[in-house]
Amino acid sequence: MSAEIIALIVFAAVFAISAIRNVHMGALALVAAFFVGIGVVGESLDDILADFPVDALLILLGITYLFGIARETGTIDWLVDRSVRFVGPRVALLPWAMWLIGTAVACMGTSHAAFAVVPIAMSLATTHRISPTLMGIAMSSAIVGGALAPTSINGITVATVAQNAGLPYNVALMFGLSVGVNALVVLVAFFMFGGRELIRRSREGTAALAESSAGTGGGGTATLTAEDTTTSRLTGLQITVLASLVLLVVGFFTLTVLDVDVNLGVVALTIAVVLSLIVPDVGKRAMSKVDWGTILLLGGILTYVGVLTRLGAIDQLGEFARSVNVPLIAAIVICVIAGLVSAFASTIGILGALIPLAVPLLVPGGGLEMTGFIYALAISASLVDCAPFSTTGATIVASAADNERPTLSKRLTAWGFAMVIIGPAFTILTMVVPQMLFSG
Repeated sequence: MSAEIIALIVFAAVFAISAIRNVHMGALALVAAFFVGIGVVGESLDDILADFPVDALLILLGITYLFGIARETGTIDWLVDRSVRFVGPRVALLPWAMWLIGTAVACMGTSHAAFAVVPIAMSLATTHRISPTLMGIAMSSAIVGGALAPTSINGITVATVAQNAGLPYNVALMFGLSVGVNALVVLVAFFMFGGRELIRRSREGTAALAESSAGTGGGGTATLTAEDTTTSRLTGLQITVLASLVLLVVGFFTLTVLDVDVNLGVVALTIAVVLSLIVPDVGKRAMSKVDWGTILLLGGILTYVGVLTRLGAIDQLGEFARSVNVPLIAAIVICVIAGLVSAFASTIGILGALIPLAVPLLVPGGGLEMTGFIYALAISASLVDCAPFSTTGATIVASAADNERPTLSKRLTAWGFAMVIIGPAFTILTMVVPQMLFSG
């Protein structure tokens, strides 16, 4: 049995053992990476640890630590309270509002900037009794939808790879399709995870507010507003923390525009440490809000994927897809592989590897020439990012309330793996098949 097959079997065993024996998957994957990397592949420990995702883990650490301080100081609660004024009793609008905000932020340079919105969205979900799964999927869809904008590094990278491979590519169409598909994903999640109940609550709340205003001649509304103003007054510390959150987003955008290579987690961690120097007791309590379990999960999985990549197992999967004689089947296989691997590794990394493999299918005579396959591939690889093994999914889980994390992690895992099949099926059916029929 080849080393590649052994490594893939061990990878599957990590998931099975973790589920059956309730062992932490990240720790198990990290140990498996050591055994396979050293014992099977013959790598050194330094080679294995070179793929430990420090950048991704810094993002998780910095964001969860900073927003832990924001929670401990009541700043998040203040933001939640202020959201009521804009949304009012229409709680059904909250997931959509956060999706729009997250998408807009993800378009601006890097999708990682939208991670700063995630803790706010998850806090809103808890406060307004919205399913954390619904809000998590909404935020994931916002991040990956905006990530393929022509102004985002993900979109720029895909365009560059496609153009270098000589493939036809329209950046505006890619962005439109990405946002459209992700809006549909949020719509499905909305009705699967309590959307109807949210609509009912919105209608009841609006009707109650209207009756209250009519019965008091408008005085009731004025009284409510006055009470809100009194109870939502910011303290000096909260103003400082709020300014820090604004600094995080604005500063990161500015550095990105100036082409300064900086990790969002480093910026967030720096701000959090400065705040901890100001209020050490708050900083100490906030450290307990860091989800170290999720950080270990992401670190272990991505380290093992690094072993698979260096071993050539990922390349073999791509070659297998190219060996399929029917172009349409090959397209589906490549999209499924892209989604499956992207759930654990860098979306951009897997697209950079698979787009060139797709060239034989797209050149004249390849069977899929001038089709939307490139768009289907990019979207299929990004739809799975809600899984907690990716940076996006891990950030969502880490930002949820402690008691919600286990259920949320399981649901996002199931949703992510469902997208491995549903994403390619939907994108191939809507973006590839029509063009094949039309060209035929």
